[in-house]
Amino acid sequence: MTITVIFDMDGVLIDSEPVWREVEKAFYLQRHGLTLVDSDFDAFTGMPVMIFLRKLHERHCLPAQDLRSVHDIIVGQVAEKIRQHPEPLPGIFDLLAALKQRNIPMAVASSSPLRQIDNVLDTLNIREYFSVAISAETLKHGKPHPEIFLKAAEMMDADPESCLVIEDSLNGLIAARAAGMQVLALPAVHQRQDPRFTLADQIIDHHDEVLPFILNN
Repeated sequence: MTITVIFDMDGVLIDSEPVWREVEKAFYLQRHGLTLVDSDFDAFTGMPVMIFLRKLHERHCLPAQDLRSVHDIIVGQVAEKIRQHPEPLPGIFDLLAALKQRNIPMAVASSSPLRQIDNVLDTLNIREYFSVAISAETLKHGKPHPEIFLKAAEMMDADPESCLVIEDSLNGLIAARAAGMQVLALPAVHQRQDPRFTLADQIIDHHDEVLPFILNN
């Protein structure tokens, strides 16, 4: 059986989750005098940006009529910071090259907007490795719903059972499991003790653990 590897993007290809939080914290402090804390983010990591913003505004009783404008400002600021100071995950270039050398098909399935996916792939110069790049914002359902992974498999002409997802978020892990796929979890340091990540086939600390998993399974 030929395996297909599906990568999440934020926190898997690039260390961008801190950038999102930095931009969002600065935006809401400046516009609303609101100091965001980790609990405002953690439950929504891996979800589309608009869903996070909608939930955030509901939680803090903020006006919702300008959410599209807020979304576009935040996405634009994150994109610019990534272009200026990209932080690829350690080992990602070696992993992509090793998978390509073995003719293993690869896709990106991210909750970020498509323009942000394009920005990361171009900034890191890794577009050539991926046959498919799909955003949950183009779909009816976001993670933890499995739609994005099932759509990626369909676009890659792959059976879900033959797909391996690499995810850093619990919502992404749940989505991949619901899609019937194998999952490697690469949680952020502050989340590695969360027992819910044991839903994954394996919890990894570094990308150099991916290829041995593939070769041994």
